[in-house]
Amino acid sequence: MLRQLRGHSPTVHPEARVAPTAVVSGAVTIGPGAVVLDGAVITAESASVEIGAESIVMENAVVRGAGSHPAVIGERTMIGPGTHITGARIGGECMIATHSSVFNGAHLDDGVLVAIGAIVHVGTRLLEGDRVPMQHIAVGDPAEIYPPERAAEAHRAVERIGFTTQVFGHDTGDLSFRESMAWLCGTYSRALRRHGHEKEV
Repeated sequence: MLRQLRGHSPTVHPEARVAPTAVVSGAVTIGPGAVVLDGAVITAESASVEIGAESIVMENAVVRGAGSHPAVIGERTMIGPGTHITGARIGGECMIATHSSVFNGAHLDDGVLVAIGAIVHVGTRLLEGDRVPMQHIAVGDPAEIYPPERAAEAHRAVERIGFTTQVFGHDTGDLSFRESMAWLCGTYSRALRRHGHEKEV
């Protein structure tokens, strides 16, 4: 399904394929030979999305342009089933494997592998040929790779970077968790409600 969002309609190359149960909305460009499979959601919420030639977005993946961060997927890159990519730039010939997440402001050069269940956090830079093993967490520029048993250290590193500053442009570091969630959900819900005038194209 193709939808107009905020006055923008998707542009799908005639040689691309978008499954009928996929949702593509807003300022999204899908290049020649690219494939978007069933249940995938590609949405230019508040920033554009670009899917490069012969790249594949597999079942139930989410690719979102958000805030000040466009989502850009290079050529011949595979986005695995159930992955989540928001506001990240991913190079060509990359693999973002099943149930991985790549967050706002991350930049992956060509030939990067993010293995099953791995996380590339906000503002992280991975260089050409880098590997993030299964269920590991990449944080920082240059990236440090944390194994699952060091997740608490990774969390502290993300706090130093400032997740809400990267994603929402607002530092909630002085708020309690509940106050932070109240601010985040209130702000985000107001932004999402602006989408009420979507229509199919």
